[in-house]
Amino acid sequence: MRILAINSSFRGSKGVSAFLIDKLFIGAIEKGAECETIHLAELQINHCIDCQLCQTPKHLLKCTFDEKDNASFVFRKMREADLIIFATPVYVLGMSSLLKTLFERFYSTAKVGEFHFTKSGMFFHHGDQSLTQKPFVPLVVYDNLETEMPKNIISYFKTYSKFTDAELVGTLIRKSAGMLDVSASPTSNHTISDSIFQAYVQAGRELVTQKKISKLTEKKANQPIIRLPFFVKPMLKLGIGKEQIEKGHARMMKSVMKRDKF
Repeated sequence: MRILAINSSFRGSKGVSAFLIDKLFIGAIEKGAECETIHLAELQINHCIDCQLCQTPKHLLKCTFDEKDNASFVFRKMREADLIIFATPVYVLGMSSLLKTLFERFYSTAKVGEFHFTKSGMFFHHGDQSLTQKPFVPLVVYDNLETEMPKNIISYFKTYSKFTDAELVGTLIRKSAGMLDVSASPTSNHTISDSIFQAYVQAGRELVTQKKISKLTEKKANQPIIRLPFFVKPMLKLGIGKEQIEKGHARMMKSVMKRDKF
């Protein structure tokens, strides 16, 4: 089994996204998978400029940027893979522009004048199934405590699955990512970080052996690092303790930014 991770963090191999991908790969490699990570920050992917050259009879499915950037290289790797991990930080409530730019280049791989019904009943134009129908896992990374933060990205991938007939085989969401102790080990006292990391390793195993991440493993991987008491949100809505919590959050974020983990 070949697993390809596409990391769209601008931190490339130095960020939390790459670190978590590596944890997944420990389990996947243990079960015999071939694993590879592509860091989009290290490549040149031009924006689709809607020139329509790829839709003309003479240049059908050939992009004007072919051989001029790395999009065709990434597409080749995607076609060779059996499963894809799309890793993205949350940037301004959405996915990384690096990943969105890559997705927009799919246009040159589709005959947009031909329409079909997907297996999920969606009316959609032709697409390159060898590229877009791969089973996949979104890996969404962000520092905020709120579960609302990644919802645009999660919704995007659910819709992506419906229109491409690509099976969504697990969703990994890592909030409060800057608070992870990336030096944690099985013998450390950082039990939450270590529990999360072990869940990622197990998720990697399951992707190979079961072709999907179990709900239990997904829950463990997505567990919060900080659990706010149930009464905190109502208090904040009433303005009680708001200033103290804001100051505490500011101190936490200052510490996270100093570690420069994204």
